[in-house]
Amino acid sequence: MNSGLGIMLEKMRDNWKAWRMIFFVVLAVLVALNFFIHPHHPHFGLDKYPGFWAIFGCGIGLVMVLVMKKIVQPTIGRKEDYYDRGE
Repeated sequence: MNSGLGIMLEKMRDNWKAWRMIFFVVLAVLVALNFFIHPHHPHFGLDKYPGFWAIFGCGIGLVMVLVMKKIVQPTIGRKEDYYDRGE
């Protein structure tokens, strides 16, 4: 049962450059559409500008990665032999 999903995920992993390009193209198309399709009632001051939510999402994602890597991971990380010390 898992072999079909495993094979599919392995093919996706092998073609990571193509997937990355697809995601960037989709993001670019959505930002370009935002120049022509404006929000009807922007709720905040900055969300009336085209591409705001793409930039906001990218920025928040980068902040989350930095927080996880620099603060959370050292706090909850264990040494490599943590579970083997009892033997």
